[in-house]
Amino acid sequence: MTCGLDYIPKHLHTKDKPLIEEFYEGEKLFYRCKEGECEKPYNKKRLYDISHNRNFCEENTYKKDDVLYNVIENDPEERYQGLNIAELKIVNLNGSFTYIKTIEINKELSAIIKLKHAPIPCMYPHSVFEISVNDVVVTPDNYKTVLDKGSKMYKNLRTSIRQELSSMIQSGSIDSDEEVEIINEP
Repeated sequence: MTCGLDYIPKHLHTKDKPLIEEFYEGEKLFYRCKEGECEKPYNKKRLYDISHNRNFCEENTYKKDDVLYNVIENDPEERYQGLNIAELKIVNLNGSFTYIKTIEINKELSAIIKLKHAPIPCMYPHSVFEISVNDVVVTPDNYKTVLDKGSKMYKNLRTSIRQELSSMIQSGSIDSDEEVEIINEP
């Protein structure tokens, strides 16, 4: 993976760096959001592109504002302007090396949210909350058929996923032991 954007600092380039599947208690994740949307940033997002930057517990190397670099090639804007940065700290992984949360609506419908390191050429710390519904990973191509169904069960599942993710942003922490707290349904 080679980064073709000259303005991206070299330490953020993925080239020849390993995928690090483990996350650590004390590690931080950073998410950029518009002012006024940081408390509930996922209410308007489709639930397949939930990306953050991780800091690998190396605050001097992987800084909070690295998340503001624009990694879209052929886009003249080098850094996003006028955005806030939400910070999440991993406080409890429940003996695991990543965050995994299962949300079950009933015996036929459940989702798994899993935190994964997903480096891209110009952003090595790029990570995602991957969502699977009934063991199928939600992607832009299958979103409508896997998660965006019109039934009340699927609406409840989407709401539960958003609430889980929003509660992390609002508390500023990732805790595998915490139950989903309902905070003003969207």
